[in-house]
Amino acid sequence: MSFTSLKELIELADQEKTTISELMIKTEVHQKGYPREVIVEKMSEQFTVMEEAVRRGTLSPVMSRTGLTGGDGNRLYQYAKDGNSFVNPATLNAAANAFAVSEVNAAMGRIVATPTAGSAGILPAVLVHALDSGKFTREQIVQSIFTASALGLVIANKASISGAAGGCQAEVGSATAMAAGTLVELAGGTPMQVGNAIGIALKNSLGLVCDPVAGLVEIPCIIRNGLHAITAQAAADMALAGVASVIPADEVIHVMHEVGQQMPESLRETGIGGLAGTPTGQKLKEQILSKKTSGLGPAKYQSAYEIIGPVMVGPSSSHTAGAVRIGNIARQLLNENPLYVKFSLTGSFAETYQGHGTDLALLSGVLGLSTMDEGIPNAKKIAEENSLQYEFTKRVLGSYHPNTVLVELTGASRTVKVLASSLGGGKVEVQEFDDYPLKFSGERPTLVIRHTDRTGFIAELSRILYQNGFNIARMANERSKINGAAITICEIDNKIEATLSSLLKKEIPIIDEIVLVQTN
Repeated sequence: MSFTSLKELIELADQEKTTISELMIKTEVHQKGYPREVIVEKMSEQFTVMEEAVRRGTLSPVMSRTGLTGGDGNRLYQYAKDGNSFVNPATLNAAANAFAVSEVNAAMGRIVATPTAGSAGILPAVLVHALDSGKFTREQIVQSIFTASALGLVIANKASISGAAGGCQAEVGSATAMAAGTLVELAGGTPMQVGNAIGIALKNSLGLVCDPVAGLVEIPCIIRNGLHAITAQAAADMALAGVASVIPADEVIHVMHEVGQQMPESLRETGIGGLAGTPTGQKLKEQILSKKTSGLGPAKYQSAYEIIGPVMVGPSSSHTAGAVRIGNIARQLLNENPLYVKFSLTGSFAETYQGHGTDLALLSGVLGLSTMDEGIPNAKKIAEENSLQYEFTKRVLGSYHPNTVLVELTGASRTVKVLASSLGGGKVEVQEFDDYPLKFSGERPTLVIRHTDRTGFIAELSRILYQNGFNIARMANERSKINGAAITICEIDNKIEATLSSLLKKEIPIIDEIVLVQTN
């Protein structure tokens, strides 16, 4: 299953008389090689994190690290109890749930990017709301998350889930569509009704700009998550009632991509235009940044956990989780303890890195922390304790994704340069390594091999990997000149043991170094 067409996905589900969630699970089992129960258990763990964030933010006030927002999840939850609301109190709880998760995110608590941190409140909100209704079991809810991931994969592959690339329609809009389609299947709707729900929900989000005040995932992100949780429920009900999306969902997704491409940069996560550019927005930006709170090509998405995940410490999947992964990849490529690092940021990264905590995230990755490590807010203190010197600069790096950074990392015996982009939802892509144009994500075990350019090297490498049962998912090679220094990257589907490096060096003497890179 390629997950590039909703029409194809719906037709396959109808043809096999199964659900979209089952197709996603089968694909995941095939790709990962793990038993079904292991795949489902991991998703159950993801849902546990979602539910914990909902409960934390509804049962008690959670304030953001900036103090700019907070407590609204609990406030709305308490208000709904009075039963005097215009919206049905039970429905209002879905909005409270979404507020709660978004506020936990703004407080740098643990959440699950669904598909991004900026839109992480919507899917958990409606799923926990469905669980609390008593109509569905926890097992049914967990199963339904695979539906959401399959739908998100199509959206991500056909358009974008990055606010920096496509505006808030790509984040909140995508999450709303995913949630709407998921609820339809959860309620027993047909695959065609799932598609209608996506079309209905996404049409209502077209043109939604990404204009975070002070570059923070707070205003208007939290409110949008709350309102769009209710939108997702309404879209699901419309589809279940038989309302059709006259424009097919695939075409709506394509239009979303086109609209995103036409949006000015000021309305794509830079914190410049829209609400961020209002007098109050600018005043808040000055107020927040003066507190120095920072001291504290389309991607090929294939796995369910590229959409439902990562589990992370917020506030932004692109600017925090993705940045952690970039820093971590650079550390692995250095292959020794770092002593000094220079981060050169461009685009949205450069404009909003302080508010989003991108500086803390990049440092955390270089220090070896993971996306879910609660030490991320204290990265600068940890860097000092580890005698790691650092600096941040802004510069133009070329025609790359807006969330791009050049990491120049120095250890005791060597220096490496890594140019990488954060593509949305925590997904990253290395663009260049030591000035060689080599692209890889680090999501699969990746061999980064320095060697001398020789005729037959690629064939010999492929032969050894094949004979030892390794399947190559992606390979690229760049050289400085014929018979000169060269680097080959090789992404592998299988788990790699340390003995493989020794074997390759023994069999191919022209190999100088092999580094294994993999993000969590």
